Amino acid sequence: MVRPQPTVVARVVQRIVDHALRDGVRLDAMRRAARLPPSLAEDPAGRIELDGVIDLWTYLGRTLDDPSLPIRVAQAAAIEDLHVLGFAMMTAPSVRDAVDTVARYGPLLTDSGRWEVTETARRVHLRWYRARPLTLGHRLSNETAVAQGLGCLRRIAGAELTPVEVTFRHPAPPRRAGHGAFFDCPVSFDAPHDGLSFRRDLLDAVPPSANRTLWEYLCRSAEALSRELAPRSREDAVRHAIVRELSSADGSVPSLPRVARALGTTERTLRRHLEAEGTSFRRLVDDVRRERADSLLRRETISVTEVALQLGFADTTAFSHACQRWFGRAPRELRGSLRAASGPAPP
Repeated sequence: MVRPQPTVVARVVQRIVDHALRDGVRLDAMRRAARLPPSLAEDPAGRIELDGVIDLWTYLGRTLDDPSLPIRVAQAAAIEDLHVLGFAMMTAPSVRDAVDTVARYGPLLTDSGRWEVTETARRVHLRWYRARPLTLGHRLSNETAVAQGLGCLRRIAGAELTPVEVTFRHPAPPRRAGHGAFFDCPVSFDAPHDGLSFRRDLLDAVPPSANRTLWEYLCRSAEALSRELAPRSREDAVRHAIVRELSSADGSVPSLPRVARALGTTERTLRRHLEAEGTSFRRLVDDVRRERADSLLRRETISVTEVALQLGFADTTAFSHACQRWFGRAPRELRGSLRAASGPAPP
């Protein structure tokens, strides 16, 4: 059974597709590149695997060759597109409550990353964390996340809101006029974080649509929806944590101590819970790597070497041995058979 991977809510992905359609990109081409489901527009609350979203951005980045594309997608989005989370931000009693709300309930949009808010004497930093290799698709996705974060704050605190600084971890794109015009502040690349910095007094501002009673009601709704997305068992929780570790930038194999810390428990307790459920940490790591290999080898935008590195293998030889053990064939042979079995995405 293939376990759930990090996902993005379908309504967010649909906005990317809608914008690309206006730019003349064909829907069937996007579906083939990212293997998007035909029901994307029909189920806005559905979840789309992050791998497919990153593939979509990769395809659009190569097809349109427009560094301002993430900014344009963010500008076209509306805070109402975020559904319960967006309305909770709009009705928050203060901007501080609004940013705390998105940091807490951000997984309703995507469980592939998180927003964190830190304050200093004069500054507040909103940082977007998603530890994956900075491929073209991931870079474009991160730029849109940060730009949309600013767009939401401008809807809440006023269209004239200007950050002190915007930072991105990836190298600067060849053309940055769109970034400068939208952010209207210094934009730094090759930085330690992806995020936005503002004057600290921004947090005390009261949004025009502030309504504490409605905000509290919407937060309770967001809390209930978040519980529905939570893993159902300790085994599922560990599988999710293993996937997040495999998606980290260092490319290392998940370890029991790191996963135990991420789940707020001890190694001994975690090992005991897994034994009670009839499994072990080592077996779960192997299962997740096998499932991820099956999924990643179906994608056209990633090489066998990249798949090996994403799964924590030192080289393609070690990955090939694992594939022989899992599937009885080498990665390239397996890739051909998986693609043939999957067939093209429906037009």
